[in-house]
Formats: sequence, C-alpha cells, structure tokens
Amino acid sequence: MSERLDSFRKLLKPNNIDAMLITNSLNRRYLSGFDGSSGVLLIGHDQAYLVTDFRYIEQAKEQAAQFAVERWQDDLIKSLVPLIEKAGWTKLGFESKDAVYATYQEMAEKLPVDMIPLEDVVENLRMVKSDQELKVLSQGAQILDQAFDYICSIIKPGMMERDLALELEIYLLRQGAEETSFRFIVASGERGAMPHGLASTKVMKKGELVTIDFGAVFDSYATDMTRTLSLGKADQRQREIYNLVREGQQKAADAVKPGLKGSELDAVARNLFDQAGYAQYFGHGLGHGVGLETHELPVLNSKSKTILQPGMVITIEPGIYIPGWGGVRIEDMVAVTDRGGDVLTKSAKQLINI
Repeated sequence: MSERLDSFRKLLKPNNIDAMLITNSLNRRYLSGFDGSSGVLLIGHDQAYLVTDFRYIEQAKEQAAQFAVERWQDDLIKSLVPLIEKAGWTKLGFESKDAVYATYQEMAEKLPVDMIPLEDVVENLRMVKSDQELKVLSQGAQILDQAFDYICSIIKPGMMERDLALELEIYLLRQGAEETSFRFIVASGERGAMPHGLASTKVMKKGELVTIDFGAVFDSYATDMTRTLSLGKADQRQREIYNLVREGQQKAADAVKPGLKGSELDAVARNLFDQAGYAQYFGHGLGHGVGLETHELPVLNSKSKTILQPGMVITIEPGIYIPGWGGVRIEDMVAVTDRGGDVLTKSAKQLINI
C-alpha cells in the first residue's frame, strides 16, 4: 500500500492541490487497504488520515497501517476541520464524480479550504495493475474457464435462461467467489440481439444461439467473460456471423500491445465488421478495464485516447446484434504486457454445438 500512497502523492502538485479528500469506497480501499463501509481518506504530501466512525476504528488501524486513524464524532465535516487547519492546507481536491451536491455545498461552506473538483485521479492509478493484482485476476479468469466447462455440461434445450444463470452463480460461489460481478446475461434466440439481455424466464430452444456473459469477484477483484453457444447444429448464417465475430475478436486480441491507442484497437474489429457489412450491428465499444470494478478505466471505443500500458487488464468483446434474428458476442480478459497481450480467459472460441 505504501507504493500506492507514494504514487498518489506525486499527483498532488500537478493538480495544484495541497491534499485530497477520497470518498469513493473502492479508491479508499485501493489506497489504504481499509474495506469497511464507512470512512474517508485525507491525504497530503506529509499527512495521511483515515477518518471513520466508532464501528471501524480497530479494523482501520489493522488494515491501514500507513494512515493515522481518526474517529469522527457526530459530524464528519466538523471532524475534518481541525485536521485541515493543523496541516495548513488551502486547496483541497475532492472526487467530483463521487460527490453528492448537497454534501459538496456543505463542505465548501464549512471547510477552511478552497474545494477543487478532480476526476479519475485514483482511477488512473488503478488502470495499471501490480504483479499481485495480475495474479489475482489471472486466478479468477481460470475459474471462469472452469465455469464455462460446467455451463457446457448442463445447458440444454428446454432449460430457462434464468435457471442456467442460477446454476452458474451457485457454481462460482462454490469455487470461492465472494459474489457475482454483475447480473448475468443469458440471451437466447432473438433475445441475443440485446447486448445486455439479462437472464429471463425464456425457455432456450434447439437451433438457437445463446450468449452468456458472466463474471465473479475473487479476492476483491472482478472478472468478466462471454461466450456464445449453439443449441444443436448451427445453420449457415449463424456460423457465418459467429465466425466473423470470432475473427474480429481474435484479431483485436492479437493486436494488443503497449503504445496502442484505445481507438486504434477498437478499429481492428470495427473495420472488419464494416467491410463485411455489419458495422451498424456493433453499437458498443470494444471493451473496458477490469479490476476492483467490472467496468473501470480504460474505456476502449472509437473515441478512446487512452494509450495501452503494460499492467492494464482489459476486455476484448466485439459483438454483432441483429434485431429479429439474434446476436453473437465473444469476450476475453487480456493483460497488456511488454510483449503484447496475454489472454487470461482461455476457454475455446470455436462455435460449440450442444
């Protein structure tokens, strides 16, 4: 945690602030190690405070060794005032995306500093994972691969989408998942045209494609993976569209390398679909970062200016969604390395006929 704190402190001067108030719970945990449900961080060049309530004082002292733990009494803002005055700070950054407007108004009125809104300061640090984070994400991805094998062993025509999602969730929890990363997408037949078609009461039928997007949290880190299956032998159009998505997904995964702009990576799959006449059916970005959140920075789409760096973990998930017909999506987690991209989710990507 000390390295993270040091890296964060180096950002104070470029942002022209004396200190920063961290209110986002995941950013608080990332910088301090404290995972209680209540508390804020107050970090300056030389000071680092974790302010929490009575319930978490002992836990905070145990988990956040780099921070001086302070207890707030009846009012958090009143508890911050003496810390700010003692340090002599005049400019305090805060997480504008996390701020409730009414709370900001009160802080601006009562805290003896200028409040400076900032975006994604900690989130930008979180984009590049440490070796330990990469290890945890890789282990989580391996369990997703096992879960996909389990899916293939139980899915069958006549089964409800919702029942498949439930069986999958139970399996992942039994493998050590803390919780699911998100509500699972199980979209069969025409419902496959919905990129976020949550598992429903629809009965899956022979001859349909089924898109399954799932993930779970392991050791606090989220995972994410998608595969599309065929119930019975796929017809010619299903195979053609599936193979196009598979080719686009594979080419994008192969293109991952440091120095590449996010929009350039997005274009690898998008241009292929455009040449095949399917660009209009790929309406979302190529992927996103994965870490403490399922969806975090970087964002990979046609407008992304983010430059890929070693240590980033991203998803590569192009898809084609045709109203009235269905859809196909294939998604892998990929770690950016010095050499290129290391695909963490290794389940087969050829079309599986169940």
